Amino acid sequence: MSSELEAQIIALCLLFCRIGGCMMLAPGISSQRVPINIRLFIALAITAALSPLLLDVLLEGLGKIPQHAWIGLIFHESVVGILIGLMARCFFLALQFSATAISNFIGLSGIPGIPLEEADTGSPVATLVSSASIAIIFAMGLHVELLKALADSYIVLPLAGVLTAQMLVTNFLRTLGETWVLALRLSAPFLLYGVIVNVALGMGNRFAQQISMYYATTGAVMLGGFLLLYLIWVDWMAMFTDSYRSWLLQGGF
Repeated sequence: MSSELEAQIIALCLLFCRIGGCMMLAPGISSQRVPINIRLFIALAITAALSPLLLDVLLEGLGKIPQHAWIGLIFHESVVGILIGLMARCFFLALQFSATAISNFIGLSGIPGIPLEEADTGSPVATLVSSASIAIIFAMGLHVELLKALADSYIVLPLAGVLTAQMLVTNFLRTLGETWVLALRLSAPFLLYGVIVNVALGMGNRFAQQISMYYATTGAVMLGGFLLLYLIWVDWMAMFTDSYRSWLLQGGF
């Protein structure tokens, strides 16, 4: 085997490590409803699709690294891919967190939902929101933008670059802060709704102590929460998708 062919095979393996690490946590593809062999084939197909674009960049990076250090690049590329997938996953975790908070605000916390993305049972609103968000992401083609972010990641974190813990923590914490601000913005209308409803129920309970206001008004509180979700649903999902798209257009970092 010639040294050039050997370098090309190593470059393809390293590209698969970064893509495979991202696909382990990428929204939608990393769902437990997708079989492991299907996820493996998806990662291999993406590697084959991106290799003509990135092979020269990878070979250039390999030329700057001595051959005895090539084994360590497997860990390097896997960590970079996992970091990109984890940061993308944070957006959907923030969305699920806000949906779970909404369920508590409108009185649905005691009703279990059917888990679609996760193994644990979540609230019905979280199940609805996570399923709708995944469908919207694929319909808008943002999964393709994630692949572009993977390709652009070689500009920010090249193959021959130094991967430090400070760089990893800084990028992850910045994305984490952005996503939890997004979660607060998404749940803010229902937080205000919950505060108003609870204050009103507390005042009503003071004036009519012989009636259990909580049990008497549970249905009305749920109906009001669903009406509020219906009124702001389009803008609510647009806020999430715009935030996710802007992060992807920045190259995932």
